[in-house]
Amino acid sequence: MSFINDPVLNIIVVGFHHKRGCQVEHCYPELIPGKPCELPAAWRYLPALALPDGSHNYLSDTIFFTLPGLTEPAHTVYGISCFRQIPVEQVIQKTEDMTRSSVQKSVCVICRAPLFGRLAVKMELVVRAWFLQGDFSQTKLLEDAYNHLNSCPVQIDQTFEGLSVQKLVEGWKHKALLLFKLLLLRRKVLIYGAPAGPLSSTLLTLVSLLPSCLESGLSLAANVTLSRPLSPISVQLEHENEDTIDSYITTNEAHINGNTQLEEELSPKETGNMLEEKDRISRQSFDETILTDVVDRQDLSVVREKCHSIGEKYKAKTVSEAQQSPTMARDISVDGLYTLTGQIDYTECGFPLPLFEDGYLCLPYLSLQYLDLLSDSAVQGFVVGASNVLFKQKRQLFDVLVELNEMRIETADMALRRQLTLGTEDLRFADHVVRHASTQGDSWIRDQFASYLIYLLRTSLLPEGSREFDSYNAQFLSAFKCTPAYQKWLKSTNDADIQAFINLMPMHPFSGQLSVADMKLKFTHTMSTTESGRKVTAAVATTGRAVATTSRAVGGALTQARGALSGWWSALTAPAALATAANAATAATAPTAATAPAPHETLQASDSEDVAEQLEDDNRKEPPAPNPEPPDKLIEDSATSIGKIRVI
Repeated sequence: MSFINDPVLNIIVVGFHHKRGCQVEHCYPELIPGKPCELPAAWRYLPALALPDGSHNYLSDTIFFTLPGLTEPAHTVYGISCFRQIPVEQVIQKTEDMTRSSVQKSVCVICRAPLFGRLAVKMELVVRAWFLQGDFSQTKLLEDAYNHLNSCPVQIDQTFEGLSVQKLVEGWKHKALLLFKLLLLRRKVLIYGAPAGPLSSTLLTLVSLLPSCLESGLSLAANVTLSRPLSPISVQLEHENEDTIDSYITTNEAHINGNTQLEEELSPKETGNMLEEKDRISRQSFDETILTDVVDRQDLSVVREKCHSIGEKYKAKTVSEAQQSPTMARDISVDGLYTLTGQIDYTECGFPLPLFEDGYLCLPYLSLQYLDLLSDSAVQGFVVGASNVLFKQKRQLFDVLVELNEMRIETADMALRRQLTLGTEDLRFADHVVRHASTQGDSWIRDQFASYLIYLLRTSLLPEGSREFDSYNAQFLSAFKCTPAYQKWLKSTNDADIQAFINLMPMHPFSGQLSVADMKLKFTHTMSTTESGRKVTAAVATTGRAVATTSRAVGGALTQARGALSGWWSALTAPAALATAANAATAATAPTAATAPAPHETLQASDSEDVAEQLEDDNRKEPPAPNPEPPDKLIEDSATSIGKIRVI
């Protein structure tokens, strides 16, 4: 197990000034002797990375980013920024520049190894304690943290701490495999989301799925020699920086041939008319891309011939292997896939793949100041994270847009869409990983993707047009084999002369016959990835809500109608019933009144006879009251009129 000694290079404090914006307030150790608040030209826009766009909307966050190294041009350093903001009332020692209601500062750690998650946990505690002091002029706590972090050697396998691929797979499900294959194609990918902390963490988590890539495959991920300076800098200023840097940096004379000029990398321009210049550069970059595509097509035949010759070398071995090896079952056990490739040495297989080299950048977070970097002709591709909406508006700068918050992948390139289509075998693999991710953990998930990549590389050695290519999407494999990374991999492994590959079948680990479960997986994938599928899903969801709302409205209307009819029927039948009861009461009391008159009241015999005859006539004229029908029966008879009820 290898260790990293003295992992931390610098600790830098960045504050927000109400007039000057983000600025460096302290640096330990000093990058420029005697000037603790100044940065070298290559790190000029580090403050914009430390306090990202929209950071004022959050109380605290932790951002990961990469920068070009200072001592070696072909070296990348890694930054962890922990920022917080507190009410100005909590500051004990206030300064004149604290004119706002809150104070926002960030503490950055620049380290030589990608120890993002491990250092983030420790620095969050340090920054919180520093803010509780209430006096930002006291930086001894930060200096003690620097010495403490460098006093403890760090194991290289601790680079995965804080990067949970389990959450990535559970969130993106089968799309995680799609993003994994997208990295292999070295296209221009923009990952957009907010806040910047989870954004940068998700990007690095995705990169960690590539075997050995996070540990040792990002050494050139932030280095590119630009074709033009992105910001005009006077010659006098450049010489001043050269003299200052020479005083504290020991340069490698054999590497730079005595030239101590510091190349400016990742430095955007500072002109005022920013948008017009961006459009001009974007058009220029688009034209240069067309020219390079023409050259690539001319070399395509040469590359295919080379790959065909390599495939012929493995063709005879493949037949004998297929005869001796049994067909792999469709549903393998949890550890079945790793058992087949667990004994293979990653170094022997040529891992990490040389993806982030030759102008292909990996920048976990990019601020608006670096927007013009993406349009430079020296940048062959990139996978970057951004939280500013202006990046999304420059659609000519990227091929794929990954909406992190909405879990959506967008591209206008139809050829790329076909290349990224997941076949039945790929969907089986993705479903296998998703089903067991919650119980197996991060290490198991990374082993599954490493085994998948090993089988993919082994299958790619077959002759062009082999039916085994269809399991991985033949268009994807053809595009992958034409990338510079694949060609460099062939060269580094002596045309894939790998002993472990000889005993490995060139096939998809999840190949097998179709089943009903495969149709279900394909349907789910189509509904979640295609535009028509998303429209259907949205329409079904909208219709379901409308049906639920309509049913409640219709149910309420029917209840009201039933109540109204019941009230109407009660009002209609109540007078007849009351009249009948009154007549009966009168008939019962009349003889009693005739035979037993009240005192002081005398009735004649003729008057009594007239009253009796009148009552008999009234009874004969009034028909008997019919039995009232229940309201429910009346509603059933009037069902045809229910359609006239208007639902508002």
